[in-house]
This record gives sequence, C-alpha cells and structure tokens, in this order.
Amino acid sequence: MRAFVHFERFDPARPVLPWLIAIARRLCLDLLRRRKLRVGVETMSVSGPPTPGPEGEASLREQLWRLERALDDLDEGPREAIVLFHIEEMSYRDIAAALEVPMGTVMTWLHRGRAQLKKAVGEGPDT
Repeated sequence: MRAFVHFERFDPARPVLPWLIAIARRLCLDLLRRRKLRVGVETMSVSGPPTPGPEGEASLREQLWRLERALDDLDEGPREAIVLFHIEEMSYRDIAAALEVPMGTVMTWLHRGRAQLKKAVGEGPDT
C-alpha cells in the first residue's frame, strides 16, 4: 500500500525491486522498534554435498549454530548486507539502494561481516 501511495517518488530509470525492499525494510524496522525486537535470520540453507554419518551431521549442526549466533552478533548494517547478498543474491547496487547507503558502504559491510563470520565459525586466520 505504501508503494502505491508514494509511487510518484519512484524513479523509473532505476529497478523497482530495491525501491520496494527499502519500503518494506523501513516498515519492518519501524514495527520491530515498536515491539523492541531484534532482526534475525529465520532459516538458512547449506549448499554442497551432505556430510556423511552422525558425527558429520552433528559437526554441521554445530557450525550452523555458531554461524547463526555470529550473524546475530553482527551490527545491523553488515548483517542486512550479508543476508541480502548471500541469501537473497542481490547485487551491490541493489543492496545499496535497498539499504539507502553508498555502494562503498555495502562493500565495507560485506568485507567486515564476512571476516567476523569466518572468525566465529573457526575458519579465519586467528583460529
């Protein structure tokens, strides 16, 4: 409804999806602030071959748990950039438009967020 009401603000030279995501994001953040909740990732998928055996499965579950915790611990900007890039498969430009920040900020958030996640799941150089 908000997009329809404010359609005159849409720039037809730009893609519509990031504009809609920005509207939805602002509405969700407003709602979350009112309810004093924290944004989190509900589901994550793992690509690649399945790990054989119960020990491998337990290890994978532990790694996913650590990754989810680390993602929750990221600041809001890097967390949103990571989710939009790696889960939603959006481009840097579309993420910048959706989050209403410069593309350089998106790249910085992704770089720092990935480094923190790697360290948290035990794949970084400091492990």
